[in-house]
Amino acid sequence: MSKVAARVVHYGANDPQTYRGGVESFARNLRLIFDEVSFMFPGNLDVEKVRREKLMVVCDNHWVTDWPTDIPVIGFQHGVAAVKASITGNRTGRKMAKRQAKAAKRDNTIWVACADWIATTFEALSGNGAEHVIYHQVDLERFDGKRVDTDPKLVLHDARGAHKGESEVAGLTRRFPDWKLEPLACEPSEVPDRMRKAAAFLHLSKYEGNSIVVNEALAMDLPCFVTKVGLMKDEARPRDVHIVDPEQAFADPDYLDREFAAFLRSLSSREYAPREWTLANAHLDVVRDKWRAVVAQWRAAWPGA
Repeated sequence: MSKVAARVVHYGANDPQTYRGGVESFARNLRLIFDEVSFMFPGNLDVEKVRREKLMVVCDNHWVTDWPTDIPVIGFQHGVAAVKASITGNRTGRKMAKRQAKAAKRDNTIWVACADWIATTFEALSGNGAEHVIYHQVDLERFDGKRVDTDPKLVLHDARGAHKGESEVAGLTRRFPDWKLEPLACEPSEVPDRMRKAAAFLHLSKYEGNSIVVNEALAMDLPCFVTKVGLMKDEARPRDVHIVDPEQAFADPDYLDREFAAFLRSLSSREYAPREWTLANAHLDVVRDKWRAVVAQWRAAWPGA
């Protein structure tokens, strides 16, 4: 299926061409969806160009407030800052929650979320539940599910910081010395080949919106040990994964050890196939169709676009 015929500007805090982060990965990946994608950010904001050329602006949630309300914009809900702040106690998260609440009041905004739980939570908190839910697409040619020369003892993880399970993964590394628990840490272009060699993927997190790296691990058909956060809270979530309770996993090392040991045992007795969920829910054709519905609504809101 062809790309969506639309000229898109992504607007967020950083330049996706130089900054590494989940929102920036999402912004770069929009080029898999649309004919033309450019990037704007604070200090590089050209309202008149957008107005003159009637470009479709996709904003990282609270950044919609930088745009005058005569311009219809897409507000993309990557996560709920109020929930993240309540779980992690992060001061930045509390500030962002206030900005998201303010953004919810912006007129002429089409809200899109990357998970059902995000849409329903924003509806409950601010009354701006997303009209469209679009799971993160994965480049299925790069993340092709073909794992070769696999190291049967290698378990990759992405434990960067306290709420991503840095201490907990370090504990598992000590307590399971026969296994190689290693960080994914590599350049984005190297991620598929890094995953290709692994036996499994470990993702301990107290909070996620919808983790892109988990979606990539699913696409690579890696057996996944994950906490029930983000995408895993959705009714339509992947089922062929090992899910644990995040509060208990972070509070009770014995519980975490029992669950992780059971998961490791299952690798030799069970055939995991999480890629099937990706093909059904995050295939480019599926995601492009959903974005076409967003584009149609945007064009109806801006005659002549």
